[in-house]
Amino acid sequence: MVSNYSLVPKKEIEKRHGQLRKKLSKLDVSGVLLFSTVEIFYYSGIGLEGALYIPQEGEPIHLVKRNIELATEFSSISNIIYFGRLSQIFDTLKINARSKIGVELDILPYSHVEFLKTLKKEITLVNVNQFLRKQRAVKTNYEISQIKMAAKLVDQSFEYCLEIATPEMTEIELAAKLDKWLLNNGHRGYITTRAFNSALLNFSYVISKSSSILNIHFTPISGWGLSLKYPYGPSTQKIGKDPFFVDTCGNYNGYISDTTRTFVHGKFDPETRYQLEALQHVKQLLLKELKPGINLGEVYTRAMNLANELGISNNFMGEANDKVQFLGHGVGLELDELPILYAKGGQTESGNILACEPKFIEKGRKVLGIEDTYAITESGTHLLSQSPDYFEI
Repeated sequence: MVSNYSLVPKKEIEKRHGQLRKKLSKLDVSGVLLFSTVEIFYYSGIGLEGALYIPQEGEPIHLVKRNIELATEFSSISNIIYFGRLSQIFDTLKINARSKIGVELDILPYSHVEFLKTLKKEITLVNVNQFLRKQRAVKTNYEISQIKMAAKLVDQSFEYCLEIATPEMTEIELAAKLDKWLLNNGHRGYITTRAFNSALLNFSYVISKSSSILNIHFTPISGWGLSLKYPYGPSTQKIGKDPFFVDTCGNYNGYISDTTRTFVHGKFDPETRYQLEALQHVKQLLLKELKPGINLGEVYTRAMNLANELGISNNFMGEANDKVQFLGHGVGLELDELPILYAKGGQTESGNILACEPKFIEKGRKVLGIEDTYAITESGTHLLSQSPDYFEI
């Protein structure tokens, strides 16, 4: 088959299986039965509807609902079979009675889990979502290279934004133009999330003063959106001549970056420039503090203290009682991965990728943001996003 797909190196898949099996052995779990597209892709190299069974010992089995030929060509799993009936899945996989099988209990529908429990009552289903997420939180050099490419593409889209943005444009018009450019230049589309009821219409979220009076999402500011079904994201409000920001998720071969930059038509006034420089100071603190083996809760406290010293704390990460209680989140195959930079954050590991997003919000008056994707490695912490922190058009 002729395709434009980029394959995940087989050695990456094999390493992931090895790490997973070691954990299964420690947990005394017979194997994992995965249904989510993200996990199937992570452990096989292709995200087809179906399931993937990885036993503690023995050969993995890739179950495919349709187009087994595609799986045969692109999956790193050699044993590929048709999914068949869900009611027969334990028999199909020859899973022994009294086995402990790991499943993704955080995201599987309740009815799905309850049905699996009725098939063979001797089989125990155990939740392995935290281990799966923690394993994906530690990226290899290959994965970091993919996220770096995603971030580079977003950097380039900001330069394009300088060429096309006008005060008379609506937020959604600019977002659509930026998204078109991204897709034409290598963006791979879907932005997947772990969070329940989360959906992204755009890769580029354009939020201006005029739509900043509404916030319904777990973000510093969400914007109006286009309907009451999903009242967040770019809207039909005009950008105007006040500062606005573009919060863009890159995607390269399934790997996601997250970057925000602030724009204005004309020049930033002195007060706004000071506030942006204050956000830059927080960014530099994070770049200095984020290292392997540090406690994210302590870094969060230092960043919040710095925002207070700089006089921006009242509007830092939201306004009044509408502040979010985090400063950063992991990115990878999903937008909302581990670890989380918040007051109770845990210890970092080499290979963690964090999107850290210092933002300043005055609802109905001002929105400012500087978000970067940080790679935490043994050789140092690196910014994968490289564009200027803010732009005057």
